[in-house]
Amino acid sequence: MKKFLQLSILTITLICGLSGAAFAMDLNAAKQSGLVGEKPNGLIAATLPNPSAELLDLVNTTNAGRMEVYKDMADKQNIPLKEIQAIAAEKIYSLAGQGDFLMINGKWVKQ
Repeated sequence: MKKFLQLSILTITLICGLSGAAFAMDLNAAKQSGLVGEKPNGLIAATLPNPSAELLDLVNTTNAGRMEVYKDMADKQNIPLKEIQAIAAEKIYSLAGQGDFLMINGKWVKQ
């Protein structure tokens, strides 16, 4: 019997980084500026080569936080981590706003 992952609004909020990180540049600002985009593994990445140290810190911190949530969910629901990441990415992609960058087939696509 296949288990279905249900992501709560709170979980999506935490995954998307909308909880208000204490960075000079937050995730929302970086996304709106086109500096970062969402990947199909539920993580983010810089969209341009040679990102600043500040942007790399934001990417690394966001991804570390997301991976903690994904691992916890995988353990609690006994689902492979990669499957949790794929489900989370699908949810994140469905919530993408106009102008957000999504990686599709290995390329950045602006919504």
